[in-house]
Amino acid sequence: MLYTDNGELECFDEAMETSARTKWEHAMKEEMDSLLHNQTWSLVKLPKCKKALTNKWVYRIKEEGNRQRRYKERLVVKHFVEKKGIDFNEIFSPVVKMKSIRTILSIVAIEKSIS
Repeated sequence: MLYTDNGELECFDEAMETSARTKWEHAMKEEMDSLLHNQTWSLVKLPKCKKALTNKWVYRIKEEGNRQRRYKERLVVKHFVEKKGIDFNEIFSPVVKMKSIRTILSIVAIEKSIS
């Protein structure tokens, strides 16, 4: 079994072979429910001569404040199979960290108090 530096799994098959299988399955169900609830995609008929992009699960174990471990997964598209000019710019998922937002808001507050 191959683990990352943090002891996290690399693929679906590995997740299904661990003793925490039910926890990983629950995390995958939560992710799929979230994707469906947010209407992340809609199923369409694939045009002729087009190939669907593949995806994979990314596994993470997060430490909660109370020392509990939370099993998190994300379903991501394998962007390395995209072709520039064909499907390269069609997929975009903006992600921002709360730390970045706090930093920007702090700068704005400081600038506002100076002027």
